[in-house]
Amino acid sequence: MAEYWNAYLANGQKTEHILERGKAIPQGLYHLVVECILVHTDGSILFMQRDGKKASYPHYYEATTGGSALLGESSETAILREIAEETGIHLQTDQLIHYHHFVAHDDQCIFDLFWAKVDSKKDTITLQDGETSDFVWVAPADLPNFLETQLVIPRQKSYIEQLFLEKE
Repeated sequence: MAEYWNAYLANGQKTEHILERGKAIPQGLYHLVVECILVHTDGSILFMQRDGKKASYPHYYEATTGGSALLGESSETAILREIAEETGIHLQTDQLIHYHHFVAHDDQCIFDLFWAKVDSKKDTITLQDGETSDFVWVAPADLPNFLETQLVIPRQKSYIEQLFLEKE
């Protein structure tokens, strides 16, 4: 089944164009990608392990859940859907904290990044077939060693370091 996205200008303005996953994005247009770091009320951070069949970063840990916003979705609607699909956790918009927005010109993506505090049972995470193969909650004290010894997507590793380790 085809997946469709809204097309945006680099400044975030939505255009009339509709994009289709897998087809070239016209020059000057971008699609919206959302990601969210989930932090348990005890301070531990959820890392999802990417499925071994994924084209990019197979078996790597992701510090975020997320993906592309579908046609008609806002950043918030898209990230709530992605969190539910990838973890089974259902959050409300008011639980999302927006912390970063950037344009990846080379990838023709506009990123909206969030984090959220969750109080769900840690062993009830559901994996998404073809997307994730495992998960781990990493306690704050174990975070430096985890980032040092495990395969973590580099861009996300730097977010985690900035948000949770670089305390002055």
